[in-house]
Amino acid sequence: MEKLRIAVIPLVRSTFDVNEGTRVFKEQINILQNIDTNTDWIFPTSTIEYVENLKSFYRTIQKEPVDGIILLSATFHLGDLALHISRDFPTVPIMCWAVPEPPYNGGRVRLNSLVGAHLDFSNLYRAGRNDLIFAYGYANDPDFSKKLLNWLMALRAIKTLKNCKIGLLGGRARSFVNVDVYEPELYKELGVLVEPILLEELFNFSVDKEELENEIQKYTNLYKLVASLDKEKLEKVARLKIMLEKLYKISKVHALAIRCWPEFANYYGISPCAAMSSNMAEGRIMACEGDVLGALTMVIFKAIGCEEFYLADISQIFETGHLLLWHCGVAAHNLWDQRSERHLDTYFAGGKGVTAGFVLKPGTVTLARLDYIRNHWILFVYETEAIQTDQELKGTYVKVAAKNPVKFVESLIEKGFAHHIVMAYGSYSSTLKTLAQLKGWGVYDSNC
Repeated sequence: MEKLRIAVIPLVRSTFDVNEGTRVFKEQINILQNIDTNTDWIFPTSTIEYVENLKSFYRTIQKEPVDGIILLSATFHLGDLALHISRDFPTVPIMCWAVPEPPYNGGRVRLNSLVGAHLDFSNLYRAGRNDLIFAYGYANDPDFSKKLLNWLMALRAIKTLKNCKIGLLGGRARSFVNVDVYEPELYKELGVLVEPILLEELFNFSVDKEELENEIQKYTNLYKLVASLDKEKLEKVARLKIMLEKLYKISKVHALAIRCWPEFANYYGISPCAAMSSNMAEGRIMACEGDVLGALTMVIFKAIGCEEFYLADISQIFETGHLLLWHCGVAAHNLWDQRSERHLDTYFAGGKGVTAGFVLKPGTVTLARLDYIRNHWILFVYETEAIQTDQELKGTYVKVAAKNPVKFVESLIEKGFAHHIVMAYGSYSSTLKTLAQLKGWGVYDSNC
């Protein structure tokens, strides 16, 4: 997880109770340092009233870039402070923080913090800043700390994506125009680079006998092997798993988007599904069918602390209020429900499929996809439950709940989203929505 540097700048005006504002500032800093220990909190020794006071603190935060700035409205203050900070740090996301008013002293408003933060946010927003967030409360208030942690996680995702490289192995799948990506726009928006990789580069890796035998044994221990999976196919699966792992490491990518058909089955002899599944279980992100933005969505989940996710199709609608999330065998084997049988099968691609097969575990899940549709970035996000599912199919799959599954699918399709979504275990919708707010993305949160 990325370590952050966050600058906290306490702003005041001497016509208000600066002593109380300074006390609040110091108290809140102590709490912040305990809320997120994976963040370096950078702050001045005293509150700041004038633009001139900012200059010495600038030297501190310009030595090493900061990932976010919190403007703490310790008392009401003039709006030029925030405007100068915004001008000097035009790409650093800003939180405008207001604290509650303390008891009145002689009939006077002592801090007027809320108005100061409101002024800052309004000024910055009208001046064109989109990467803003407003927060109210003390640092140890549950609602405030939740909002703060969501903001910090969103900043971690932004920082990860600025240095992100996704390998596009073999290109996208044939006719899948909807998972194509315009690379200059992706780099402009997020700093993400896409590196094309020829399939021949993968197939040219050598694998020594000992590591191959070890990998074969792992598959044998994990899965029941169907009769059609002969020794040659099993060896190809194990070899491909190792080759993909080597390519991932040598290319220094955050994820691989793989054109998994038809070339693998036609020229290598098997499809890569089971080999991708094993790599996913070991923390290497791999997306089917050359889906770069599907891979990127999984990178985002990992950046915000999720380790369990799965790229899937919405394959079926049930009258019981459920959807089937299915793909032909790429889910990480550590997502297994521990009830179904885990098997390797060859049921598609003319017997060259070699896919993992099992049911995924139940639990709270977040469905999401970042997509680029008609020149706009849009994030789909929906929290629901994966339910215990009987094993009736080949491949990897699970059912998830939806209040109105037909309307859910209709609306998702009619918004133009690609046919792959990511299912991640855990509750991440608030963090994803915060990320979208900071980036100015549209958000589609189905209430179906």
